[in-house]
Amino acid sequence: MHSALSRPLLAAAVCALALLASGCATVTGEPTQRVSIVAVDADQRPIPGMRCRVANGSAEYFGDSPMRDVPVRRSASDLQIECRRGALVARGTAISRGGMSILQGVLPGGTALIALDHLTGYRYSYPTEIRLRAGEHLVFDLSRPRGELQAETPSGQ
Repeated sequence: MHSALSRPLLAAAVCALALLASGCATVTGEPTQRVSIVAVDADQRPIPGMRCRVANGSAEYFGDSPMRDVPVRRSASDLQIECRRGALVARGTAISRGGMSILQGVLPGGTALIALDHLTGYRYSYPTEIRLRAGEHLVFDLSRPRGELQAETPSGQ
């Protein structure tokens, strides 16, 4: 026999499991993502001591290359990176990509969860390894098939 109290508890448990299964990053994810940035020369050799500025719509970070495991706040905006040492400049843009569980669209409240994840930035991520080349502005994007990293110079540069 079930008590009258067990029915509300069961309903609450089912709702909690639905939220977790939906992939709602605000509920299950982290507000930051670790990113590593290395500035290299034309021969792919690291250039130590380049002063770097890393920024997105949520925050700004500073450090010297190589920057390892920088906890970058997730955001819908792209990550803009610029490293300088004397006349050497290396620039990059890491494209912000959002993921969404299919369950988010079909579960009750799924649309609200998607909106919440967008507003908080939790659903977005960047490439985790970024190698900038001095004298270039590269774009890093994980949206290619099989999750390959794409680095290219933006058109008009």
